[in-house]
Amino acid sequence: MSNEDGTIERRAVLRGGLASAVALGAAACTTAPAPVPSATPPATGTVGGVAPAATPSRGPTATGTADSRPLALRTAGDDIAHGPRTKPLACLTFHGAGDPGLTDQALRVCRDHGARITVFAVGTWLAAHPELGRAIVAGGHDLGNHTWSHQPMLGLSAAAAESEIRRGAAAVAAIQGSNPLLFRPSGTAHSTPLLQEAARTAGYFRCISYDIDPMDYLDPGSATVTRRTLGAVRAGSIVSLHLGHRGTVDALPDILAGLHERGLTPGTVSEVLA
Repeated sequence: MSNEDGTIERRAVLRGGLASAVALGAAACTTAPAPVPSATPPATGTVGGVAPAATPSRGPTATGTADSRPLALRTAGDDIAHGPRTKPLACLTFHGAGDPGLTDQALRVCRDHGARITVFAVGTWLAAHPELGRAIVAGGHDLGNHTWSHQPMLGLSAAAAESEIRRGAAAVAAIQGSNPLLFRPSGTAHSTPLLQEAARTAGYFRCISYDIDPMDYLDPGSATVTRRTLGAVRAGSIVSLHLGHRGTVDALPDILAGLHERGLTPGTVSEVLA
């Protein structure tokens, strides 16, 4: 959704069904969305507008202790587009690909600001730069799966989609401390029943979407990325950003400062959904 100053916000609700977004090459995740009305904040205790299932799908962990990972990530359901609106947390998520130097810079900015982020890594990028995956985890950030090679997933067969997800999952699993429950499809803001089934077959209960997209992959400049993000962000927001773009990384200090001014702490997806 665009307003006079360029703010773009997606409907902050759980949605399934076929999305209209298509891939914009290796760097872009989605095309510009059609305008939609602002969503009403969900009731307390919900995630993405719908309460999670009452019981987890998985029992105790291998050590015999209860699984402390967010229930929303351990129960089947539609896409998660945002977290609860009742906690002063916001989540900056990043498509993990592109120039390794930009990722190093982004991680330094996060360290300097005491911020935690979530990186959905493209498997080919992560396999080529495993040191970046280790650095992401060592910084206290979430590392999840953004498919193996960033194909436009809405156009894939069930078998091809599952292969993309499984191969991406293997690349993420090779990094000790990564999150085995975080998956975001490539080339679309929202999953479809086919993608949801492929993700579940590959071990993911939910797909992670977002409610704010400043379209940084179009390289509008750091000031615009900052303005669009801060103009739309609120408690529980999940923002879609891209590490491989100079304007995005340059905008990061101002975005983090703006979150602080708004009383919002940047946290990982796991923290926002906890």
